[in-house]
Amino acid sequence: MVKKVGIIYNGTKGADWAIDFFKKEFEKRNISVFLYDANIIGNEYSKKRNPEDLQLPALEKITNNGYTIWMNRVYPSEADQGLINKGLNITAWLSARNYTTINPLPACIADYDKKFAYEAMKKWNVNTPKTEILEEKMDVEYFKKEFGFPLIIKTNTGGKGIGVKKINNPSELENILLQRNIFSGNHLVQKFVKPSASHDIRIGVINGEPLISYGRTLVKNESEDAWMGSCYHGSKIIPYQASEEELRLAILSSKALGAILNEVDMYITEDGPVIIENNLTPGYDEGEERWIKLIVDHIYDKHIKE
Repeated sequence: MVKKVGIIYNGTKGADWAIDFFKKEFEKRNISVFLYDANIIGNEYSKKRNPEDLQLPALEKITNNGYTIWMNRVYPSEADQGLINKGLNITAWLSARNYTTINPLPACIADYDKKFAYEAMKKWNVNTPKTEILEEKMDVEYFKKEFGFPLIIKTNTGGKGIGVKKINNPSELENILLQRNIFSGNHLVQKFVKPSASHDIRIGVINGEPLISYGRTLVKNESEDAWMGSCYHGSKIIPYQASEEELRLAILSSKALGAILNEVDMYITEDGPVIIENNLTPGYDEGEERWIKLIVDHIYDKHIKE
């Protein structure tokens, strides 16, 4: 049976440009693509379930029809926790039946849980800043001692730099800690990494091979100095060829998370490159066609071509 591709996505938001482009590129190779809306499974799956407890007969009919290669495109920046859990349960169901998922379940979990990703990277000695879940027992003295100022407050789930704040002093921190739900378990404190260049680095890794790299100009984002790399907040993409050490670190981070596909963000610092973020379900915009084609080529060559 000819292998076909399924794409898990957020049907409420609709298929974006990138999903449409992925679909067209596969279809150019005569590979059928099925768009599977994660919203359609029952609300009982809006919480994480054990794989053996998952009953998805509609999905089983689709996989029995040859759709054995699956891509997760439920973006962390555009989905609530209930939909994220539905996507993870779908991925768990597929994984339990040995279908190929891009990314595998541990990497998908890491994409929606930055603390989980941090712990996984530390086990592999990946150079990345100290990160902890915000807890009520933490006081200003704790933050001074363990993180110093400035420091970063960010959501545990998210993307595009949304919800990421640089906190410069105790007064700003105290105001943040008064916000509703700040101790809900979905907010992190992270040690601030001072960049020594005017841009960050993004490296695209597929199956342990770095295939693309570029820089993004740093923007101020409510600060006096430029510190954040985020096209959503106004960064511009610039040419940049990553060094051997930067490539090595991106590969190591991807391996630590069990990722087939990863886009790794890092800062250049006086002490060397530092991983800031892993993007395991990255979004794409027009102008990034070459990268999507490389991804499709890899999936076709590695998982579909006889």
